[in-house]
Amino acid sequence: MRQLTDHLFAETSYQWANVGAAVTDKGIILIDSPVRPPECRHWQEVVRKLSPLGIRYLISTDFHGDHVTGAAFIEGVTFITPQLVYQEITRVKGKHPFSKEIFVESLRDQGHPDEAAEIAAAPVPVPEICFEESLILHLSPLTFEIRRLGGHTPACSVVYVPEERVLFGSDVVMDTPCPGMRDASVNQWLKALEWAEGLPIDHIVPGHGEVCGKELVGRLKGYFSELREVMRRLVQKGLPKAEAVKDGSFEKFFWAETSRGAYWVEQRKDTFRRGLETLYDEVKKDEGGAR
Repeated sequence: MRQLTDHLFAETSYQWANVGAAVTDKGIILIDSPVRPPECRHWQEVVRKLSPLGIRYLISTDFHGDHVTGAAFIEGVTFITPQLVYQEITRVKGKHPFSKEIFVESLRDQGHPDEAAEIAAAPVPVPEICFEESLILHLSPLTFEIRRLGGHTPACSVVYVPEERVLFGSDVVMDTPCPGMRDASVNQWLKALEWAEGLPIDHIVPGHGEVCGKELVGRLKGYFSELREVMRRLVQKGLPKAEAVKDGSFEKFFWAETSRGAYWVEQRKDTFRRGLETLYDEVKKDEGGAR
């Protein structure tokens, strides 16, 4: 665990996604949770040592499984999410099939059948406090400005702590060669990155990768701007969507971590393709063409 400021901490070593913790006069606030049950239990054990008041709140920043699956293993907290996360969890009655499937199958591929079974059996809890666009928590001595920015998914949200000049970027900001695009809007993502770039911050805790500064925001803007420009040229050539998303020009933008197993790699390929399909629609609309 890395201490960022007097009150803020981050852990970037868990598999799948980063997590954060804040110490306030009311207790500990968790920002997202590890996916794997042993890591989730370890994280709680570590952060409980930070305050005798214990863990009070869990903020989950997105409806993807790397942000909500672990909530099933966090005990005794008030669960805060965007309203879109609530809607997704209640829609599937807490089971969240896609999220569970990708982590269950990947853990089986990696030789962890017991963990896979534990995740499959544990329903994601229903959030108790939700917000549409933003929510501010005043928990002395900190302020938590939670904003739904979209981009990676419609629900994707960040947590800004102005007193400490720290942004928990969720999957709006991630340090990976190929950001997940399954539910993405590249147009929204670029706007979200522009917003983050304008903040007075010293540290960003990305959803994936190591703690960084604004330089990562600039790299991501470059990635998506280039990706969008490639798609724009294909749309201008008149390629139909089915052909455009298979164009070899996109190969340099794709990457998947093969150590996570064959199922994971195939899911990443599908995620990338679906993201390109949405991007095609966005570009065509922006160019004034009919879908």
